[in-house]
Amino acid sequence: MRRTAKRLRICAIAGTIALFGLFCSQTPASAAPRDEFRGVWVPTVLSLNYPSQPTTDAETLRRDALRILDNAKDMGFGAVFFQVRPAADALYPSAIFPWSKYLTGTQGTAPADGFDPLAFMVQAAHERGLELHAWLNPYRITAEAQDNANLAANHPARLHPEWTVTHTDGRMYWNPGEPGAQQLIADGAREIIENYAVDGIHIDDYFYPGADFDDAAAFAAYGAGYPSRTEWRNANTETTVRNLYELAHGSGKGIVFGVSPIGIWANSSTTPLGSDTKGGEALIQKFADTRGWVKRGIVDYIAPQIYWNIGYAIAEYTTLVNWWADVVAGTNVKLYIGQAAYKTGEADAASPWHGVDEISRQLAFNRAETNVSGYIMYAYKSFMDNPALYTLIKERNDAGVSGNADAQPDAAGQDGAAIEPGAGAIFSDTADHWAREYIAAVSNLGGVNGYPDGTFLPDNNIKRADFILMLMNMFALYTERDTADNFADVAPDAYYYKALASAKRAGIVTGIGSGMFDPDAPLTRQDMFAMTYRALVLMGKLDASVAPFVLDGFSDRAQVATHAFAPLSAFVEKGIVTGSDTGLLEPMRPATRAETATVLWRVYTQFDMGN
Repeated sequence: MRRTAKRLRICAIAGTIALFGLFCSQTPASAAPRDEFRGVWVPTVLSLNYPSQPTTDAETLRRDALRILDNAKDMGFGAVFFQVRPAADALYPSAIFPWSKYLTGTQGTAPADGFDPLAFMVQAAHERGLELHAWLNPYRITAEAQDNANLAANHPARLHPEWTVTHTDGRMYWNPGEPGAQQLIADGAREIIENYAVDGIHIDDYFYPGADFDDAAAFAAYGAGYPSRTEWRNANTETTVRNLYELAHGSGKGIVFGVSPIGIWANSSTTPLGSDTKGGEALIQKFADTRGWVKRGIVDYIAPQIYWNIGYAIAEYTTLVNWWADVVAGTNVKLYIGQAAYKTGEADAASPWHGVDEISRQLAFNRAETNVSGYIMYAYKSFMDNPALYTLIKERNDAGVSGNADAQPDAAGQDGAAIEPGAGAIFSDTADHWAREYIAAVSNLGGVNGYPDGTFLPDNNIKRADFILMLMNMFALYTERDTADNFADVAPDAYYYKALASAKRAGIVTGIGSGMFDPDAPLTRQDMFAMTYRALVLMGKLDASVAPFVLDGFSDRAQVATHAFAPLSAFVEKGIVTGSDTGLLEPMRPATRAETATVLWRVYTQFDMGN
């Protein structure tokens, strides 16, 4: 796996902190780029997101379009992916395809008053500073089996039934192996490119619908020279992709072309080049060599649909993001992550998609990976149906980089001089303590407070809530907004209530299940690093590429909880955590107040938090 982590020099710190091999010096991790690509899909198939209901009324269609664009702009998106061919139809006046029934209610029926939805969307999007990408489904003729017998009289599938296949799912598709069908798909894209000022041509994950696709006759007619039908099918799909890429680039209009395939190219059990996953494979089920398209440079970007949560065993989010980041490394192809906004807001509190924390964590993870250039969210209506999601994405996008771009702590004391270890007041019980200087420095930054009697109790175990208060104050992540959404076992009058609510909202903490946090419980070492990891990723200070095997050398690896596996893997990979002399991580050992103060100071200085 490619390593994008910054170089680290390792040292041991006095006292029990040495067990973790904390770092001495580091080149600061780069922040997320200000030109992050932020797209949102607007599906029209089945009238999912546009229009609000099928109609020929031009004013309603305009109003629906403007509402989408205004909200996309308000949420901070930069690009709208407008599905203009949900099946072999069109949301624009086409000389090739009939008007879509999902637009007006009847296939072949045009909107009133000569209204052209694509032309209107392009102009209105550009007026708002948004890109407008024309999203095509290349092979699907019908999205519903009952439509097979109801195609418009001028439908190309009626004119050329020999180019079609009715699959076992009941739907009709273009046969990718038929030269006539390949030309039709290319001509449909050319029509858009020549007549509209679109910023891009985009296709999604609907390639071959399955290995049982009935194309034996086409293979017999056109498959000479291919050792198998599989290789012929792969070549057919690549021909479609290459044709669209060449059309976009040959236009001279700066139009980009990209693909959003299913998130898994191939599992490592299928090929050593595949990802450490166990899910459906584009290469096998869809006959789509999506990795190969990147390596051969016939796409401008790839937007794999990684619609699974962090920690999902079959197809783990961070594993796939890192795998795709490796794929685009050294190429000119951009990587945008396709993300499942539609999954947020699950009613089950035990679901990883309960609330919006999962999508928040995923955004933070993306922004910490060097080769991730942005994301595309599916789909627009998900934000309209979930106000918390709307608020989250607006705030994340308003920041320009991960988290709040202005939430950086001031590294200077009251007189403007830089704070150094030992420069602050010493608590009555820390004068001779090994962590004295670190506690003083963190205290000066407002990260820690002592007790009313002037003590700090450095060797006491720290409570979970106290560490969050320290973390949020130290890194200026604390906010008093929207504090109503907190854990059920946190009293509204608790001194840490607002800080914990802010941490929950930002995805820095996720609780222990059932809406609980257990604030007074001792903080384990693995939770200390997990919470610190999420904060660093949120602020764009940590490159979170993770090699899944890096914990294999520790004999107590099995004790690491699922939620801490990626954080500890990241810190071990970067040399921040080295383990004990006996090869132990000791993930469940409680952390002391002195240890956490030292961790915070080291993170503050080594990640250049003051700049």
